[in-house]
Amino acid sequence: MNIRACLFDLDDTLIDRESAYTNVYKDYYYQEEVIRNSLDLNEAIDYFWSLSPNNTAVPIDSFKQIKARWPEVKGNERDHYKFYFESTIKHMKILPGVMEFIDWINDSEYNWGVVTNGNSYQYKKVEITGLTDKIPFVLPSKIYAKDKPDPEIYLIGKKKLGLENIKNEEILFVGDNAYTDILGANRLGMSTAWIKMGRSYPKELPIPDFQIEHVNALINILKK
Repeated sequence: MNIRACLFDLDDTLIDRESAYTNVYKDYYYQEEVIRNSLDLNEAIDYFWSLSPNNTAVPIDSFKQIKARWPEVKGNERDHYKFYFESTIKHMKILPGVMEFIDWINDSEYNWGVVTNGNSYQYKKVEITGLTDKIPFVLPSKIYAKDKPDPEIYLIGKKKLGLENIKNEEILFVGDNAYTDILGANRLGMSTAWIKMGRSYPKELPIPDFQIEHVNALINILKK
């Protein structure tokens, strides 16, 4: 395997979306008396995580389900959308050890960048975590109307790398979501590395080339 460039997901690959999501809905829990009167905090967090299958979240859809369960909750879908993203940015942090990895890859021979599902809020996450000047480029999918696993967003990333003539297999896509990050890249014949986060890989999906707990594990892989 001759890896010449890398594309990375953002959330739960380079930045800690998991902790941010939990903290966002802790804030929401304490704002909504009707929910506090219905569930204790741990039960509520479990419920809110059930609204984010496969580590994805659609705040408008989440609010519809919340409103169906607790009609008395305040606000509307647009309010919840704004609350979710602004609170996520407030709570977002870089994952431990990622800055060291980014410094390493920036000093290496590898071209790299980020391809992430989401909208312009992704730029704000990069800014708040201090990565704006560290990441060569960030492509939020909503700007291109092509969410992962749509092949087009990966090909836009490949073009942005400036390596359009290399084989897809020479690009390593790294991400935590098997159903978007890994599946989409695999369909194009890109090499793949899955961030496990303590999970087992879904049996129904094509197996990634690498399964790692943290992006730092890529240093030894890419050195080879």
